[in-house]
Amino acid sequence: MTARVFVVVLGEQDYRYGTGELRLRVESVDRAGPIEFDGEPWLQVRGVRLRRDGTEVGRLQVLVRAARLPAV
Repeated sequence: MTARVFVVVLGEQDYRYGTGELRLRVESVDRAGPIEFDGEPWLQVRGVRLRRDGTEVGRLQVLVRAARLPAV
């Protein structure tokens, strides 16, 4: 798991499973165990869901398309 904190804004097609845009302050990414979907790697990500104004909604674990995350 990586431990660098950053914020990503993901479209509905870039995370599993949910609807609408997801704004997430990423706290950890499990790059050691990618999961294959549609021929692409997806990674387990843990973080805090944020509203547009930056207020916290709650903790979340979600699968994210690896290509949408910054390289380590």
